[in-house]
Amino acid sequence: MTGPRLNITEGMRKFLDYPKFRDVTRVLILDTGYFFDQSWRRAAESLGWEVATVPSVIAGGLTRDDIAALFRTLGEFKPDFILTSNYAGMDMAGMFARFFNDARIPYVSWFTDTPRMILFDRTMYISEYAVAATWEKAFTPHLEAYGFSHVHYMPLATDPELFDGEPGTCFDRDLAFVGNSMLVQLGEALEKHEAVPHVVEAVTTALREGRVTRDSYNEGVSTIIGSELYDSLTESQQRNAELLMNYHATSDQRLSLVRHLLPMGIEARGDASWKKVLDNYESNLGYFDDLAPFYRTTKINLNNTSLQMRDAVNQRVFDCPAAGGFLITDNQPDLHDLFDVEKEMVTYDSLPELSDKVAWYLKHPEERAAYVRNARKRVLAEHTHRHRLQTLEAYLKPRFGVRNT
Repeated sequence: MTGPRLNITEGMRKFLDYPKFRDVTRVLILDTGYFFDQSWRRAAESLGWEVATVPSVIAGGLTRDDIAALFRTLGEFKPDFILTSNYAGMDMAGMFARFFNDARIPYVSWFTDTPRMILFDRTMYISEYAVAATWEKAFTPHLEAYGFSHVHYMPLATDPELFDGEPGTCFDRDLAFVGNSMLVQLGEALEKHEAVPHVVEAVTTALREGRVTRDSYNEGVSTIIGSELYDSLTESQQRNAELLMNYHATSDQRLSLVRHLLPMGIEARGDASWKKVLDNYESNLGYFDDLAPFYRTTKINLNNTSLQMRDAVNQRVFDCPAAGGFLITDNQPDLHDLFDVEKEMVTYDSLPELSDKVAWYLKHPEERAAYVRNARKRVLAEHTHRHRLQTLEAYLKPRFGVRNT
């Protein structure tokens, strides 16, 4: 790894050169306020691990006190590995990444959004002690191409402390979709293209012609709008083009879903922009307090996966049934690896098919309850954050669980 480094003295080297994974696993969680942070802590403690946290950030700079807390905790707590999401806590120059490499401390980032938009070809963070965990296995070749030698497939999961309930019996509504409309994000992305309107035209044309698919998006924006146009853009403009495409396609899908089901009385919860689409919008839902009871008191919850997931499933697939809610979801490939789809998940491949299934399951509460019971049993047995940390530990131990020399 080249670039500026934080000097490690010989004395510091010996102090940090402790054996990893020789006893009880010790994890240092970078607390950015991301909704997984506390779930990871609870899951790790339930496994009997020792856990420490230090404040960090998803975007922006760390304070002097935050940096001091990080280095003090590294020295005092001596973690077996560091855990964060979407490469949070990294400085733009990559000095922390080089320090973790020099100190031989594994740094695990769980990517839950496309790594292209997070890393954007910046390779200064990558070392033999950098571990990329990805919820979408289709991004594995991209991560390996960046230079990651440790790439671990780790699907999303639920926190049973937040989502755990028997199938609902008393309902407040028939049909609902919980998710962001992406209209605000789309508007912001369009504003960033005021100087390059031809990029907007290329993206909207590709959408209209049906060339923006999960497969083509996974291959890269240049394959959709053309390499000549893509290569003519600055790095910032290329990243903005990808954001525009992701937000535009996902927003279009979600608005089409809700509009298609308006005659069936659908409710949508997420952001206030839903008011532009339907009259019965009430308010957003808090993930930690409101979402589980909302799922449980809705006869049918709907799911629609964003463009960036070629194969993966999103958070609703785990949270909703764990909370006791019935879900109909779009038919993603990973569903068939994670669930027994015939008994645990109801899927759809088109909006007309979705309408038919909504009509059917509104009239068959006993079938809905059976699906919830089966899916909830599967999630609690195999798809919690506790399970994901166990598989992560099993991945890390043989790679880093020897004394560094």
